[in-house]
Amino acid sequence: MSKYPVLIGGVGLVKGRIKNIGQAMVSVCDEVKPLIEQTDAFDAMPFKEINMVIRWAEESINEPEIGPLRKSKQSLEVATTISLREGKFVENDPEQLKSLVKAELGKVLKAIEVKYGLCQIHI
Repeated sequence: MSKYPVLIGGVGLVKGRIKNIGQAMVSVCDEVKPLIEQTDAFDAMPFKEINMVIRWAEESINEPEIGPLRKSKQSLEVATTISLREGKFVENDPEQLKSLVKAELGKVLKAIEVKYGLCQIHI
């Protein structure tokens, strides 16, 4: 288990690269860590960590995919899909890139809240 309650990574489903995306993901993880720790949001959850993968694709998909719960690692796997064009459009603006990642994390947290009924974290 990581020292972060939310880990964000990415994978390309189409050819292309988004500059500065790694730093944006790390910044969002750093920003949400104290929010989650202060609210004890994961205390009643069957997991202690969210592993989120952003899939860069031709088209965005609005609904995140909630994957399996890894009980042995106490982690929940989730994925979201964003258009590579959308990422390329904001890649040179660190704040907009970070906002894009945060918006996707917000969708993921909302989907977790709907599925598990407990995770009330608003970023």
